[in-house]
Amino acid sequence: MRIDGSRSDSTTIDPKLAGLVAYNDQRKQSSRDSLLFAATDLFCSKGYAAVSIEDIANRAGVSRVTFYRRFTSKGAIALELFERAAEISAPYMLAIGAREFRNRATVLQWLAEFFALNRQLGGILRVLVQANVEEADFAQQVRPYIFELVSTLGNSIPAFAAGQGTASDQRRAVRAWLLIYTILDQSNHAARTCGIAADPMMIEVLADSFLDFVALA
Repeated sequence: MRIDGSRSDSTTIDPKLAGLVAYNDQRKQSSRDSLLFAATDLFCSKGYAAVSIEDIANRAGVSRVTFYRRFTSKGAIALELFERAAEISAPYMLAIGAREFRNRATVLQWLAEFFALNRQLGGILRVLVQANVEEADFAQQVRPYIFELVSTLGNSIPAFAAGQGTASDQRRAVRAWLLIYTILDQSNHAARTCGIAADPMMIEVLADSFLDFVALA
């Protein structure tokens, strides 16, 4: 018996069994998506804190048992919403690596595009901000996403590349993380027209910070 998960070419799967497995997987994904859509709708209309697991299950037309088969908690749904939003936004953030990243006009255009995207995601972003307040470990689970962005940018922009562990390298790594976090945070606030982030000058200021940073290497 093979238990390592690798495929054996000599193994023939019963077509009926394969069809049943495929149907079951499709049904699981269908109920998972239904729960995600229901949760998004409720979170956006009522606010994250006001929505219960029972509310989500009822809106999706499934039982609480089915909910817990697909998600461990309401926070798990919020985390998946974040991951799906991140899949959409990451290419926009990383696009600067393939452009003239030392050119001010290019950086301003890139930031404007990223802010515009987040305005389209505004409803989900509000939910994620609320989840960050309600769920104690939400920020901890999201943090690796920023490190991944910094690491990927380092493949094309020298200032973001990991150094050799000197004090200067460590300082630059902290600045890289803080820069990307600030861009993400301010674009989220701008999408919700909150505070100073809604000021058109914010993109100018962020562009200055970005250009100062990439000039380090």
